[in-house]
Amino acid sequence: MYKDLSIYIHIPFCVKKCNYCDFISAVPKEKQLKSYADALCKEIKLSAGYADNFNIKTVFIGGGTPSIYDSSVILCILDVLKNTFENRRRGSYIPDEVTIECNPGTLNSTKLSDYRKAGINRLSIGLQSANEDELKLLGRIHTADDWEQSMKIARKCGFNNINTDIISGLPGQSVELFAVTLDKVLEYSPEHISVYSLIIEKGTPFYDLYNHEKLSDEELDKWDEADRDIYEYTYKRLSEYGYNRYEISNYAKKGCESRHNMVYWNRGNYLGFGIASASLINNIRFANTDSFSEYIAAPYGSVKTKETLTVNDCMSEFAFLALRTSYGISRRKFYDEFGKDIYDIYGGIIKKWTDCGMLEEKDGRIFCTERGINVSNVVMADFII
Repeated sequence: MYKDLSIYIHIPFCVKKCNYCDFISAVPKEKQLKSYADALCKEIKLSAGYADNFNIKTVFIGGGTPSIYDSSVILCILDVLKNTFENRRRGSYIPDEVTIECNPGTLNSTKLSDYRKAGINRLSIGLQSANEDELKLLGRIHTADDWEQSMKIARKCGFNNINTDIISGLPGQSVELFAVTLDKVLEYSPEHISVYSLIIEKGTPFYDLYNHEKLSDEELDKWDEADRDIYEYTYKRLSEYGYNRYEISNYAKKGCESRHNMVYWNRGNYLGFGIASASLINNIRFANTDSFSEYIAAPYGSVKTKETLTVNDCMSEFAFLALRTSYGISRRKFYDEFGKDIYDIYGGIIKKWTDCGMLEEKDGRIFCTERGINVSNVVMADFII
């Protein structure tokens, strides 16, 4: 019996590091692009043993900015992946969804045409904002016009499953200002829209400017209120255009939900390749080193952390990840996986949040209400055993 497996490939390079970004990414130094691609291919080849037990269902090439590479490199990596994971007994390798993240400042028709030929059937094109001042504040390398041109070219190249990323809750951003970006996105009708609320992370230029220790309580309250207003506006506006909020930060037209991301939220098996990439296989979680030199020297032997999850770990993850989605926690699935009714484990917590209107149960599912979504982090934290 073969299990489904999702593949994540991390590309840690960008033309320029954005001012808010704390991901493992950097501007590449001389020869790093080639040495990293070579290491990736080596790591993938040495993982061939997984092909005997798993079917690859989704592939996600993320970063960083994967489109910083010439398309021939991306095609080579995908070819190595296909040759490595093509099931030796059945000769099958047909992922349902293959996504690549792209920056508008690094795209052209040749790259996009090559992506299509390589089997990539989904794009994630980062806009972040349609306001030029906000793009400069964020440190993006592209303009709103660059994004529009990328969308037009992508459609001409035959892509009919496109995600666009937007950041909300920027310093001084109002609903009216955010609406300009959202309206621009809706003009191009992407199948999927991700709206991520800005998080100020340590070690970023934004942290030096906007960390909470430098702001008064009044300023923080005003910022939080504006962000909540934008969140509510986004939900209402996108609902009018037929987008379903199927996860806290993600909206999709019917049938266009990210299959790869749903694997994470449903605790499926996934295998990461590249520096700092994470994996979860049969309830064993492991992650590669975040050191570039260590990864290049031994890409297959670079696992830095490894942990076998306990039953309590698994139940906690099952619950709080499911609460991120509009589908919520399935009582039947919880019982099938753990042999216990969820109320035997979380009955008091469920009652607590249901009584105050933050959770609701319907048709065997427990999920956050509209009020509950606004404090979802607090609700979900209660499910950690």
